[in-house]
Amino acid sequence: IRADLEQIRESIADERARPRLEALERALTALQIFLDPPGLAARDLRESLLLQLDAIEEADPRADVSAIRKIIEGHLDDLTHNRIPRIAEKTGMSIEEISEALAHVPRLVLHPGRTLVNSVLPSIIPDAIVEYDEDGDDYIAYLTDGRMPNLRINKDYATLVKDRGLPKQDREFIRTNLSNANWLIDALNQRRHTLQRVLNAVVAAQRDFFDLGEQALKPLPMTQVADQLGIHVATVSRAVAGKHIQCPRGIFPLRRFFTGGMQTQGGDEVSYDAIKAALRDVIDEEDKSNPHSDDALVGELEKRGIEIARRTVAKYRSQLDIPSARLRKKF
Repeated sequence: IRADLEQIRESIADERARPRLEALERALTALQIFLDPPGLAARDLRESLLLQLDAIEEADPRADVSAIRKIIEGHLDDLTHNRIPRIAEKTGMSIEEISEALAHVPRLVLHPGRTLVNSVLPSIIPDAIVEYDEDGDDYIAYLTDGRMPNLRINKDYATLVKDRGLPKQDREFIRTNLSNANWLIDALNQRRHTLQRVLNAVVAAQRDFFDLGEQALKPLPMTQVADQLGIHVATVSRAVAGKHIQCPRGIFPLRRFFTGGMQTQGGDEVSYDAIKAALRDVIDEEDKSNPHSDDALVGELEKRGIEIARRTVAKYRSQLDIPSARLRKKF
């Protein structure tokens, strides 16, 4: 609830109809108990989490949530900033006791209302398939017919154009539309041909990605493919817009394979997406009791031949939804 009860009360124009605050409080409590999932209609995060703890206790009377309740009631700010030692100092609880209490946290939801939103995503129909050919030790790509119409001209209309029994204006009308139909079919065929050529160029350039995964994705500007195929870069952009490919590693937007990058210390080209993948791997492998600072992450990436600034590490970490070292620390 974004307005407090006093504001809600004052919003009622007729003063004589305004309920007492105590009545509003009782009504809100009844509403919070009635709503599902638990935590809805809370006035702040603390109240929402406490409502969820109430529901956990009601569902399982044996669940001991007293410790996590104490932490949420009095030390939520320290908890959200992962200041576990400070909570221990203030509460007299040991780190182990706090860790046990935090075992309930995964059952709590920061935004319970989002669970009411239909999160089913529409299925993606790939426009192309990339498969490994063992005989040729290569990857081959072919277009699917999932969304591309297969158009043909009805032969009866071609016959009608020559039918002298029809009025001339009717024959001209049919002839014009036959010409338009042929143009459309030729344009669609040219579009398929262009997409196939672009796809072949991408598969050839990104062979390492299909073999090794995300960290092997190479920089590939659209201008490079356009120059290679002798077409305008805008033609490449239109060809790949909204297209997806299915390969042994999953389904990806075709634009995913067009990315900028930099040179490693060894002179190899590495894409920005590959740098992010390397950053994620470094963080996944770190000691969670002593996680890497952004400066330390710069050093770890340098060991892999990747030189980027600390602010770039912070930006990529944020884009990957990875919290800072202080918030990643496990006690």
